[in-house]
Amino acid sequence: MSIFDDMAQTWDDKPDRAERARVVSDRLRETLDFDGVQAGLEYGCGTGQLSFALADVLPHCLLVDTSLEMLKMAERGIAERKLQWDTERRNFATESLDHPENIADVVFSLQVLHHVDDLETTVRNMGRALKPGGQIALMDLPKGSSGFHHGTGHDPADNPHLDGLDRGELEQLLEGAGFSDITWHEDIELHRDTENGSEPYTLFLVTARV
Repeated sequence: MSIFDDMAQTWDDKPDRAERARVVSDRLRETLDFDGVQAGLEYGCGTGQLSFALADVLPHCLLVDTSLEMLKMAERGIAERKLQWDTERRNFATESLDHPENIADVVFSLQVLHHVDDLETTVRNMGRALKPGGQIALMDLPKGSSGFHHGTGHDPADNPHLDGLDRGELEQLLEGAGFSDITWHEDIELHRDTENGSEPYTLFLVTARV
């Protein structure tokens, strides 16, 4: 069982996570073009908070995660909201012929990639899931965020990008995966609840098209 399986039941209990979903969903509404969007895919969806905050502009969304327990919570949220959405347990950091292709108009992930070991494969599989002209939005910790996970139980040996992502490296990976119109947007400023009170942190936002 992964650390995220252990946290699934209480993940939504922290108010700062609900606030993060609200703030980030507002930024995505400002940044992405949702006109004509029929299907989305959130990679590393957790309990589905971010996707649910975008439900009014996503007629359908596939919620993808590697954590079975997180997906169970997401499925509960889908049922409660009576959404015609789906979930799938899948790891985009692996090579597989059955990864989804050309199914989504928009793919997005929030604070997921810094937990991924193989970024190149993950970005490529996210691109495969997009329809031609589709949009991707990646929001994550910038390089130098090593203190973010201090004391949380995440093992740097299992998370080679735990201190954040290098923007130049990520842009190269996006280009290599066939993305164009790569655009870096104003950072997203957030706060999280810790034992020492509310602490600020920053996420980058990069978008692109296939």
